[in-house]
Amino acid sequence: MSETLSQILEIVLAPFRHFTNPSDRLSYVYLATALMVAIIVYIVNQAREGRLNAGGLVRWLLPREVLMHPSCQADFAYFFVVRILRAAVYGSVVVSSAAVSAMTVSGLTSLLGPSAPTVEPNIWVSIAVTLTIVLVLDFVLWFMHYVYHVVPFLWDYHKVHHSAEVMTPITAARMHPVEEISNMSVAGVIIGTVYGAFTYFLGPAAIQLTLLEVNIFLAAFFLAAFNLRHSHVWVRYPVWLQHILVCPAQHHIHHSTARHHWDKNMGFIFAFWDWAAGTLYTPKEKEELTYGLGTEEDGGEWHSVRALMFRPFQHSADRIRAHFATRRAR
Repeated sequence: MSETLSQILEIVLAPFRHFTNPSDRLSYVYLATALMVAIIVYIVNQAREGRLNAGGLVRWLLPREVLMHPSCQADFAYFFVVRILRAAVYGSVVVSSAAVSAMTVSGLTSLLGPSAPTVEPNIWVSIAVTLTIVLVLDFVLWFMHYVYHVVPFLWDYHKVHHSAEVMTPITAARMHPVEEISNMSVAGVIIGTVYGAFTYFLGPAAIQLTLLEVNIFLAAFFLAAFNLRHSHVWVRYPVWLQHILVCPAQHHIHHSTARHHWDKNMGFIFAFWDWAAGTLYTPKEKEELTYGLGTEEDGGEWHSVRALMFRPFQHSADRIRAHFATRRAR
């Protein structure tokens, strides 16, 4: 009985562990660095306008029109419901990169014989392994994001994320389980395969440099105010740097309802995937944006946990029925 209660407690506490887990992008460490950058942005903007007012800082950081918006309230409710469901149900079906890595090593051993690496561990090999892993991961995330935008059936599920009409860092978790499972599993298979190959061919030299329990390049990106990408705080890099790294302002553009912003800036860390694909948008100054889908579905249809969870299935079913109806008509 005590074991059952312990398991239930773990499931109930799962949403809160995101904020205490140093490897999670919603960790208090990454939220704190985003907060520090947001405070700097406020001070700089106020000083530029000649009306530095420390008393307005809290109101600016926590705007009532954002926190009281039905979309924001749906974000928080959805976060807790889905994180509990992931801990209790679907988290176990996600493909683990560690398991795939072990399978890759086993498969290569069966095919080529026992590993016989000749490379000695050194910092340059570790940097190369670490950078390769983060580049592969980022391309997979960009490609999956691109696919979810251009394939209508998959867009039904990605709409959950884009239906947010205001944004806070919690909006990053506003993803449908179908999309989350597929993204994590595809990334797990590819990263596991790549790291397994490194392990087989490099042996002890296949060391991935980490900080806060994650790839050091990924951790650095999270520390660089990553959580402001889902917020009202505009942080824009110089245009030349926007061709290399995705800044918070570029992700704001990605969520914009303006048609010329649709399907732009789908990168996670690096912007050059979008640059190569022709989907890069580099704002040169602050733009006034409205967030949401930019369709008649904005304005209330997605403001409940029930809608966020089940509406995509309904849209998919409607799409399938329409497809077969069209085929019968022919």
